[in-house]
Amino acid sequence: MSILITLLWLMSSILFLTNPGNEKTRWVSYIGFCGGFGGLSVLLSSDLEHSKWVLLLHYISSSIGHYGTAYTIFIFGLIYSDNLKTKKNLLWKLLLFIPVIITQLLFTEYPKFETQYAIISIWIVPYVGIANALIVYSAYSETNKTVQKQKVLTSLVVVPALTFALITNIILEAFGVAGVWLYNPWIIALAFLLFGCFIIKYGFLGVQIKFEKQRRDLTMKAVTSGTALLNHTIKNEVGKIDFLTNQLKDHIPDKNPEAIDLILKSTNHVMEISTRIQKKLDILELKESEFWLSDLINSSIDLLQPHISETNIVKKYEVDAKVYGDFVHLQETALNIMKNAMEAMGDSKILIIKIYKTRKQTHIDFIDNGKGIEKDKVSQILDPFFSTKKRVGNFGLGLTYCYNVMTKHQGDINVKSQLGHGTTITLSLPNKRVLNIQSIQKSNNTSGESYGYY
Repeated sequence: MSILITLLWLMSSILFLTNPGNEKTRWVSYIGFCGGFGGLSVLLSSDLEHSKWVLLLHYISSSIGHYGTAYTIFIFGLIYSDNLKTKKNLLWKLLLFIPVIITQLLFTEYPKFETQYAIISIWIVPYVGIANALIVYSAYSETNKTVQKQKVLTSLVVVPALTFALITNIILEAFGVAGVWLYNPWIIALAFLLFGCFIIKYGFLGVQIKFEKQRRDLTMKAVTSGTALLNHTIKNEVGKIDFLTNQLKDHIPDKNPEAIDLILKSTNHVMEISTRIQKKLDILELKESEFWLSDLINSSIDLLQPHISETNIVKKYEVDAKVYGDFVHLQETALNIMKNAMEAMGDSKILIIKIYKTRKQTHIDFIDNGKGIEKDKVSQILDPFFSTKKRVGNFGLGLTYCYNVMTKHQGDINVKSQLGHGTTITLSLPNKRVLNIQSIQKSNNTSGESYGYY
C-alpha cells in the first residue's frame, strides 16, 4: 500500500508542479492526491487503538479518499471535456460538492470511519462513470489530430485505472465482495509505467511541452546574455580594425587600395552579422493594437510576393478572431514560418493555413507538404542557432525569434513533423487576448479556400 501512495503522490506532484496554470492538469493531480489519502487510511487502520490522533487522521484520510476522489474525478471529467463553462465554473463545483457534504454529515460516523458502500455508491458510481465517458468521448470527438493523440493517451492512463478502482473499491464492496481492492497497487503501478512512458515520449496533459519550454527558456537566457557579451566584444575589436584601416588608407592611398577596401568590406560584414544576431535575440517591445487574424495572414501573404507565386495556399478557417497584440511582430512570425515552409517544399508546393479555437487558446496552423524533419531534431528546431538548412548566412534564429514573439504574447509555438510527410507549426494565443470571435461556415472549412498564385 505504501507503494500505491508513493506512486499516486509522485504522479500528482509531477503534474501539479510542472504545469500549475493548467486547470485540467491541476484537477487530475487532485485525483491522485485524494487517492493517496485513501491508501494512507488503509495503512493507519491497523493502529487505530493506540492514539486518538491516528484515529482522527484515519477519519480525515478515509473521507478524502472515498468522497474527495470521486468528486475530483467528476470535476476533471467535466473540465477535460470542456463541459464546465468558465462563467459558471465555481457554481457547478459547489453544486456538485453537495453529495460530499450530505454523505459526510449524515452517513459518516465519528471518530471511527465506517464506509456505507450501498449509500455512497448512489452518487459515486454516476460521478466516476460519467467522468470516464466524457474523457473517452472527448478523445473520440476531437477533430484536431495532434490534440486527439494527447487525449487518447490520457484516456489510456486514466480511464482503466479509474474503472478498476470504482469496481473494486465501491461496487463490489456494495455487493458484499470484499478485499478485491488489494490488487489496486498493481493497477496503479501499471498506470504509472504508462504515465512515465507517455510523459517522456509523447507528453501527457501538456507536461512534456512544459519541460521543453523550461529547457528552451533557460537556453534562451544563456544564449542572449552570452551573445550580447560576445557581440559587444566583436563590435569593439572590429571597430578598432575599421578605424585603423581607414587611417592606413589615408596615409598610403596608392599602395594596394583593393586589399584595404577588402578589409573594410569584411569589417562591415562582421558588424552587420553581429547586429542582425543581436536584433533576433533582443528583448521584444510590443506595440499592441486590435486586428483580425485573417487580416494578419492576408498581409503576410501579400508581403511574400513574388516569392509565393508557385505556392498553392489553402485557407481552412473554422473561426476568425479579433485579437489584441503586436501586428508587426506577429506578421514577421507568420512570414518566417511561411518562408521556411516554401523552402522545405518541392515542386508541388501546398501550404494549408488553419485558424481554430479550443477552450483556452486560439490557434493558427501552418501545414506544408515538404520533406519534414527528422524525429530527433523536432525538439531542437526552436533552439537558438539550430537549423536544418545548410546555406551560408543562415543563423538558425528565425524560429527562435518566432518563439520569443509568442512567449511575449503569453502564447506558444509548437512544431510537429514527420520525415517525408511535411511539417505543422502551430501558433497559439491565449483566449484572454481574443476580443471577438466569428465562426466560419463549415461548408467553407471542409473544402478549403484555395489561394494559389501561378
